Amino acid sequence: MATLLKPDVVFEPSAILQEHSMLGAVNRDSFPVTIEAVRLRLNSVFIHKVREPGKGEIRVISVVTDGISEQPIQLFAQTFEKVRRKTALNLGTGVTLYRTESKDKIPAYLDYQILVMELDDDVRAVGTMLDEVRNDKQFKDFEKALLATTSATAPQVALITAAADLALNLIAKILKANKDDQLFLLRGSFDNAFDDLGTGFGPLTQENRNVTITYQVEAKKVKAANDNGAAVAAVDGNQE
Repeated sequence: MATLLKPDVVFEPSAILQEHSMLGAVNRDSFPVTIEAVRLRLNSVFIHKVREPGKGEIRVISVVTDGISEQPIQLFAQTFEKVRRKTALNLGTGVTLYRTESKDKIPAYLDYQILVMELDDDVRAVGTMLDEVRNDKQFKDFEKALLATTSATAPQVALITAAADLALNLIAKILKANKDDQLFLLRGSFDNAFDDLGTGFGPLTQENRNVTITYQVEAKKVKAANDNGAAVAAVDGNQE
């Protein structure tokens, strides 16, 4: 599906790891890990440049698609007013963009997009924007299709990607009507079979000339049995 907004940064490490695995350069089975819980946190957003310093609004939007949760396409948006250049947005200790529902619903593949937009004063409310996306017929059809597909086959991954693209296109159409400007768009994905859903990377920093963001996938995971046959537990990140 063609996207209306083009990403400034694409981060898909699993694609490279999968290629190396197929070539025999990486033996994925040598370090099996079972993940019990996963969350994607946005730690910080630093604004380097804005179109109208101190006048407009900055909106941070995310689309996270796992294809397995009760809401397989999860949306988040938050607006910040009167943002000046060289300013860190007030995210407190960070915001959770995605969290798994239970240890029985750990996705095989996770697609995420983080968008930072500069908005005009007449932009519609966050709730209204998200409701328009969620109530769209195509959006609902994609949700149904995702929940009806349970395997992590190539068609399922393609469906997750297409669903994420649709959600972002719907958001883009709404914001385009209000002359919104894209400051930064990150497109990424993690694969449980090749990179443990990104849980081993720690804090990640992505940026362009306008925006720098840091984010992290945190997990509670249980490793395979050790040489004595006992289970070894490990926790990455703080669980709420």
